[in-house]
Amino acid sequence: MSETQTTLFSFTEVCLRTGATKETVIEIIEQGIIEPSGTSAEEWQFSPTMLLITNKAVRLHRELDVDWPGIALAMDLLRKLDQLKHENRHLKRRLSRFTPGILPP
Repeated sequence: MSETQTTLFSFTEVCLRTGATKETVIEIIEQGIIEPSGTSAEEWQFSPTMLLITNKAVRLHRELDVDWPGIALAMDLLRKLDQLKHENRHLKRRLSRFTPGILPP
């Protein structure tokens, strides 16, 4: 039996890996962009996905000067778009069983 291990990052590691200040990461958390596990900064743990999302949020803020509420909205819309694309691909695959050669991949 094999165990799958998920790498988790501490608050400090997220700051170092993203180049964000502690205040910036706290703002990202307060805006609901990411939700670490743990009850305080000393206990917070972040998944690799949260690290990627934090990087993306920090880039949007730095490069496009988007405010944090705007970034939270944009990230939520991007997540929903990805989910809809995934659902669309799934439904197209299911439909293609009944209509071979009609739908593009």
